[in-house]
Amino acid sequence: MKKFKALALSAAIGCSAFAAQSALAGFLDFALVDDTGVFQNPVVTAPGIPPATIVNDFAFNGGLDTRSTLFWGEPSNLSGLNPGLEQSNLDLVSHKSVSIDTLGDPYELSILTHNNNVVSITAATLGTAQILGALSVSSSMGVLGDIFLKTPGGDVPLGLLSAGLVLDPDVPDDIVPPADYATTIISLFDIGFTETPNFVPCDPPNPFGSTCDDFFSLMTDGGFPLHFDVYIDDKLHDLFIYSSFDADGSTIETGPLYYTPEVAATDLYTFARLTLIPEPSSIGMMLAGLLGAVGGLAVRRRKKQ
Repeated sequence: MKKFKALALSAAIGCSAFAAQSALAGFLDFALVDDTGVFQNPVVTAPGIPPATIVNDFAFNGGLDTRSTLFWGEPSNLSGLNPGLEQSNLDLVSHKSVSIDTLGDPYELSILTHNNNVVSITAATLGTAQILGALSVSSSMGVLGDIFLKTPGGDVPLGLLSAGLVLDPDVPDDIVPPADYATTIISLFDIGFTETPNFVPCDPPNPFGSTCDDFFSLMTDGGFPLHFDVYIDDKLHDLFIYSSFDADGSTIETGPLYYTPEVAATDLYTFARLTLIPEPSSIGMMLAGLLGAVGGLAVRRRKKQ
């Protein structure tokens, strides 16, 4: 019995050490860089009238968020489905400050809403646009070390990635000082929008079954979703940034195409999730403790027999 208790205690210590390491790993703080979280460079289809318009509110929700709305098209009620003659739009709300204080939980960074209203088929609709974003990364509970974007070709230092993005003519060269490149996640999403005809038969896949589902693509040079290696207090973490149609972040959309039903408002959320990557010694301690507990249990059973 004493031997079994000792082995079980060993397992508990191993698990507790792993849990304590997670609890003490700290958290990340995100701050939205000024004048980002906005749409830019919209292009409409022929005949080019009406043009797309962008309305930005940098003090939305009492100053807690930035809101950017992209409007396009000429509203139509020939179908009787748009009596208010509302323009179609993409509405982006980005949170100015987000702190991750629990490892493994998703934290909402932004909400992109497609208000899909019926528009005239003879007027211009949205063709392409961009979303410019930038998040400053820090840690208020630990020392933030190097950050790397994980790509199929290998890990890319965030500083190098940011320096390259600033060279893009669609990214302001003064978006952040060069000294902040290594702690700023800059994103430039290219939007490709398809306004479908509002009559049957609809082209497949038409997943929502409306008449007919519109769809748009969100593309970045680095792909999406994104994984980053982040060091906090010299401990390696995985930062996962992804999108979901679920408000709790329980599902992951891999894109790049996103379908939305006609005559509806559809929300697409962006989340960040931070997890600790266990060190080999921690994994070994935990496994040794568990194996010791199992072995002790087997010894106890043999003694009883």
